[in-house]
Amino acid sequence: MKEHQKPESKKLTVDYLSKAMISMMEHSNIPWGIKDNQSKFVYLNKAALDMGNIPAGFDFEGRRDEEFPCPWAEIATEIYAHDRKAEQSKEGVEAIEHSYFGRNAVLEPWLCSKFPFFNDEGQVSGTVCYAKRFSFISICDFFNNLKPSVVTLTPPVDTFTERELNIIFYAFHKLSSKDIAKKLCLSHRAVENRLQRIYEKIGVTSRDGLIEYCHTTGLNHYVPKNLLREGVEFFW
Repeated sequence: MKEHQKPESKKLTVDYLSKAMISMMEHSNIPWGIKDNQSKFVYLNKAALDMGNIPAGFDFEGRRDEEFPCPWAEIATEIYAHDRKAEQSKEGVEAIEHSYFGRNAVLEPWLCSKFPFFNDEGQVSGTVCYAKRFSFISICDFFNNLKPSVVTLTPPVDTFTERELNIIFYAFHKLSSKDIAKKLCLSHRAVENRLQRIYEKIGVTSRDGLIEYCHTTGLNHYVPKNLLREGVEFFW
């Protein structure tokens, strides 16, 4: 009796893996895209073309976001900033892009995760991105009046602790200290004390100064990920 032999599998090589990755993206229902380090598109799968409502036959290779005949082209500057942030992080970064997406051009948020990829010399050559649609449940009031924009889940500054970022988020959206305390299960005094420490860190003396600081640094577009996940249905 002959010993059962399994068919020989393809040898796992870098070239084979590269082709396999593109094949995976091609057959995926998840939007995938690849950009170079100048934010020029190299690759988009069909799901990404549909998500972006990119016209059939549009030649996207070598083009930047601002060159696309799509509503989200107007938030190109914010998207480029997210690209640069991804290139600087080996862990990758996440942002919520809020614009008119899909073939029906519906104003909705998509969670976009980006990761850097490297050449043989270890230098960043660009970014790989995938996107997931999701809906807000508990904090939608903060986004009702957003123009098409990018909401980032990665802090644009490293000045604050996670607890401080939570307080800044609610303070920026003009919740009172008592309301913030209820949201975070803290005492009113604890919130006031932490707000004072936040003011001292950035050299301001009031809520208005903090709000101005948020606009200057990009914290006005930041949402703490742990707060989102308390009230967001993720479509994984």
